[in-house]
Amino acid sequence: MSESGSGRPAVTAAALPSGGKDVLAVEARELRGVEAALRGRFQAFGYREVMTPVLEFADVVERAQEGRLRDTFRLFDGDGRVLVLRPDLTIPVARLVATRMADHPGPVRVSYLARAFRPPAPGRPRPSEQRQAGIELVGEGGPGADAEALGLLADSLRATGLEGLRVGVGDVSLTAAVLDGLGVAPSVRDDLSAALAARNFVEWRRLAALALPDGPGADLLRDLPSLRGGREVLARIASEVPAAAAACERLGRILDLLAAHGAADAVILDLGVLRDWSYYSGIVFEAYAPGVGAPIAMGGRYDGLGARFGRDRPAVGFAITLDLLHQALLAAGPAPEPARTGLVLTGGLDADLPAAAVLRSAGVAVVALSDGSPDAGALADAEGWRWVARRSGAGWAVTDRVTGAERECSRLEDVAAWRD
Repeated sequence: MSESGSGRPAVTAAALPSGGKDVLAVEARELRGVEAALRGRFQAFGYREVMTPVLEFADVVERAQEGRLRDTFRLFDGDGRVLVLRPDLTIPVARLVATRMADHPGPVRVSYLARAFRPPAPGRPRPSEQRQAGIELVGEGGPGADAEALGLLADSLRATGLEGLRVGVGDVSLTAAVLDGLGVAPSVRDDLSAALAARNFVEWRRLAALALPDGPGADLLRDLPSLRGGREVLARIASEVPAAAAACERLGRILDLLAAHGAADAVILDLGVLRDWSYYSGIVFEAYAPGVGAPIAMGGRYDGLGARFGRDRPAVGFAITLDLLHQALLAAGPAPEPARTGLVLTGGLDADLPAAAVLRSAGVAVVALSDGSPDAGALADAEGWRWVARRSGAGWAVTDRVTGAERECSRLEDVAAWRD
């Protein structure tokens, strides 16, 4: 690669920063359709949309992360204070709810459709900018709130047309209860947590064998992050570690409520699920779809986060990564692209501009070309517009690209009645 005068690699006109991506018109239209479906389901559950700034003070985000802020884009304001591009949406929304909505009686239900920014790790390519849609339910700490979040996640994803959804549900508090019940030392727990965060189950088993080489619960401790299934998982844990029975009972109640939400068929208990943000305190979950090798959605309970912003309230929520959801929908088979309800009008830029205005006022999109332009058909084909029109005597000649029919009409606005 050639270099600039500064010694840095030259940047070509087509180059993008690492992890960057352009979104062209067809994909943008599809993403907007996905967003509309998700927004509709969020609203159906009473979630009101909020918006937070792209920039946050680094100190604020570090407060949420207990001083362990990492993987962020940083810059400075005019006073020399460190700013970050928001690395996720939960932290800014938790800040907003705790400060700007502190007097709300609760529970607070908010939603968002926004972007988060995190630098891709070396050797692990991923988008640096993620389009996300999500919800936060603040002020409810019971199993019903957890079940609503999980039920709404399944309901929302299915509303986009997604099939084959699977949601793995773990529980930070259940794992902690097992470690407490088995008397695992705090120093070993930190190492176990690091192994689980890295999804290094071999290291987990090695550490577990050192912490509890034999006796009651030894096999359970070694197996814990690989346990998957349904109520039989909870029954085993409660039997072998009675101190964890209450946590098992709570998780079982969530499963009961998920059945009432119509989402039980999508959910499986998976105690290897662990979020990489330190603020999670209860259930944690990941949603997967065929054709995509990464979670398309993540979430969980984070009861202590609000207190770090001055308003202590329990909370649970999730974030859907829209680009991965879109990828999953495409993997299932591209949907036929409908002809867009619009008309390419030769002369709409100059000679027949008033006719274009009348047709737009009737609710039909008009793509205007200059009088005499030969490109109307090619443009309609390239962009998927349904009709092509030009002056013909005292009226108009209109071609319908869906049916192939050609019509003559005296008033161009008559096209508005042909939409079906």
